[in-house]
Amino acid sequence: MASIHQRSGSQKWHCSFRDSNGKWRLVSTKTTDKAEALAVCARLETLAKQTAPKAGDTVPAEDSGELLEAGLKLIQTAKAGALSEATARDYVNRVLKASGTEAAISGETVQDFFTNWLAGKKVGAARDTFLRYRTTVNLFVAGLDKRASLTLSAIGSRDIETFRNSRLKEVGITTVKDDLKIIRTAFNRARRQGMISTNPCEAVDFPTGEAQVREPFTVQEVTLLVQSAPKEWKTTILLGFYAGLRLGDAVRLDWRSVEFEKGMLTFKAQKTGKQESLPIHPMLAAHLGKIAGDTGGKVSPSLARQSIAGRSGLSRQFLDIVREAGLDTGMEEEKREGKRRRFTAKTFHSLGHGFVSSMANAGVSKELRMKLAGHTTDAVASGYTHHETRILREAVESIK
Repeated sequence: MASIHQRSGSQKWHCSFRDSNGKWRLVSTKTTDKAEALAVCARLETLAKQTAPKAGDTVPAEDSGELLEAGLKLIQTAKAGALSEATARDYVNRVLKASGTEAAISGETVQDFFTNWLAGKKVGAARDTFLRYRTTVNLFVAGLDKRASLTLSAIGSRDIETFRNSRLKEVGITTVKDDLKIIRTAFNRARRQGMISTNPCEAVDFPTGEAQVREPFTVQEVTLLVQSAPKEWKTTILLGFYAGLRLGDAVRLDWRSVEFEKGMLTFKAQKTGKQESLPIHPMLAAHLGKIAGDTGGKVSPSLARQSIAGRSGLSRQFLDIVREAGLDTGMEEEKREGKRRRFTAKTFHSLGHGFVSSMANAGVSKELRMKLAGHTTDAVASGYTHHETRILREAVESIK
């Protein structure tokens, strides 16, 4: 006969009863109320008798006890409001397997999950951020091959390690870390939604080692770049060096963002989705004033319509401009397990590094450099005093 007990160190009552195999079980009733504990214990004992194997049952006797105990824990988990889809599905599939049934309840496939996840990111994330997510996800799913058609819960840490190791053969440590962060974020969403019980990325170490560093452009090098660059690229390069804009922000800048009277650039950053504002450097102001017209629209309309990545994308076009100017891109090539991996020390990002580096060389404080490199949000800029705005402007104008 079932009975209840309070274990040492616990105020909650535990139920003691025999399972269908005659084995004593001790299960928490999850309550400190004795009357309620007795009622729960009686139900547990009744359930145990109802699930006892009978003639014609297909569940082996050696499995029924374990399944009963797991079922009782499942009930307690559900009662506590902590039951996930993955846990319930795993239990039902264990029952089906023990019953000799080949059929199983499947969850969402890896391919379908990531397709839906990307659809959500396309709506909520900036365009360039979405494209970065899509590239990583496509590489991850392609690497799984046929396993991409399995349920999401079938993916383990070994799959993540395989993806990590294959990427390290092709790109640098920083890129691989970013790839893993993206995949981990997606699996965290699945875990929070109860589709999986654990995130397989959590058991995988990030790659270690010294990351290769981008080299900043100097004022002299930027002058050579502007001299050899096509018309719209001249503007884009100056925005990258004298304002620290990212490539996507530079090519999509609208004339409405250029406030000549205030001497400020105010725009919505693609990466963060926030309004940002910063002083316009005299060199940049002179150039923008020279090309400004009365039509409005994008400052660099033809570049704004092009993709950043790809063989003919804007990033590749910029490297061609660097070479055309007679400058070294700092490209290094190495071969790993039959695959060639390239690293370019001077990319468009290097213009932003030059923006910060030039201010550092001019003695601008780290605090101001960080503020301007991350750009100053419009909300903050509107609250600046004239004195504070002058300090920011002097920091930008220190680039000579």
